[in-house]
Amino acid sequence: MDSLWQELEQYSESDYYPFHMPGHKRSGWPYHKRSGWPVSALYRYDITEIEGFDNLHDAKGLLLSLQRRAARVYHAEESFFLVNGSTGGILSAVSAAAREGKKLLMARNCHKSVYNAVLLNRLEAEYLWPETIEEFDIQGEISAAQIEKHLEGRQDICGVVITSPTYDGIISDIRAIVEAVHACGVPLIVDEAHGAHFALSDRAPKSAVECGADIVINSVHKTLPALTQTALLHVQGTLVDRERLKDYLRIYQSSSPSYLLMASIDACVRYIECEGKKSYGRLLAFREQIDKKAAEFSHIRILPQGEDRDPGKLVISVKNTNMSGRELYQILLQKYHLQMEMASVSCAVGILTGMDTQEGVERLIRALAEVDKGLEKEEGAAGAYDIKPAFSGLCIYEAAAEKKEWVLPEEAAGRVSGGFLYFYPPGIPLLVPGEMIGEKQILLMRECRERKEYLTGISDDGKICVLTGNMHSGRK
Repeated sequence: MDSLWQELEQYSESDYYPFHMPGHKRSGWPYHKRSGWPVSALYRYDITEIEGFDNLHDAKGLLLSLQRRAARVYHAEESFFLVNGSTGGILSAVSAAAREGKKLLMARNCHKSVYNAVLLNRLEAEYLWPETIEEFDIQGEISAAQIEKHLEGRQDICGVVITSPTYDGIISDIRAIVEAVHACGVPLIVDEAHGAHFALSDRAPKSAVECGADIVINSVHKTLPALTQTALLHVQGTLVDRERLKDYLRIYQSSSPSYLLMASIDACVRYIECEGKKSYGRLLAFREQIDKKAAEFSHIRILPQGEDRDPGKLVISVKNTNMSGRELYQILLQKYHLQMEMASVSCAVGILTGMDTQEGVERLIRALAEVDKGLEKEEGAAGAYDIKPAFSGLCIYEAAAEKKEWVLPEEAAGRVSGGFLYFYPPGIPLLVPGEMIGEKQILLMRECRERKEYLTGISDDGKICVLTGNMHSGRK
């Protein structure tokens, strides 16, 4: 079977004339060609749902066969291409599981898209708080025991959502969690956006699909060679209404999906088939080189590998030194031209894949070795996610519907949050609408301002969104 890219290439070389969208008519603007604009060449392959190319939202031909191929590679019963990233998949998954008057049991370290799904579906969220790995100031796994405690004797939970692996590469025991969740007859949704590469090799951690989760979402662009905004959603079992899920996939994704993005997903799936084991082997070899050198550092520490950790995540800690994670991030960027994925209070995080190069890995090792020599011991600040806000009694959707005003953080003590507050990346909320703002949250905002760290949810003039009036607690 030809790949989607080959089909697009053959069509671009044919004499079919386009009296259809897109408006560039597969030729582009002449200026782009004269200026040598690289994207101009892609116009030849950019089409819409024309004869012979199927329809993503009612796939019966070419795209259906490609999605079935993805399902085989990921060991899923059914898989769907996502052209609106994992966000579209998460919104669709939660919406498919949602039921009026029910609650969603979700890990507190879920991505903001899960919270948006809670808001849109007018659900009440009940949180699973992960333990903190204090040595690295990162959040740990969600346990099956935690979930069992929340689900025991309950009839009001419509679904469970967790993130595994986390942004920092922490993996939960999905098999045990599946048993706990299925014992109560509700579906388990796993945001495995950062674990798409688990399909590369038997040496990789087991994917949530293979562990029995009902819906699993993978961002193939995060850790695999695919274009940004591409992802996959996998579904299996009988606890999810698949027709309802498909309806929501149509709602949350463009009705004019990009064939270039879909070709990228298809190419990525074929890469897993053809190069998967070699690619994952390269990742492990690169990681071993980094870990071997890191063992010699005096101050910098890298989160060790383990069964419950993704070796592709480099959590580089400068905790208890005279440098912050943000400063490490900036030094690696400005002095060594190494762009990391993100920074936190005491760590910088990098993503390692089988597409990295030996030269890049060696540059990182040299840079970290030089930085380590200049560090000194110093008491560090607490992690941002150690702070648990109090619930006001208003759900996210209830708080979102109330009147709001913007005030300085120092004026917000005891007020109810009217908006989300989070670092991006990773997009995990520190505050959500309906939660109480306490002194610890205000201190965190002040420290972030002093460290010049950017918090989404704070206006340009330093204010945050709160509910108006004296709504301190309790439902109306």
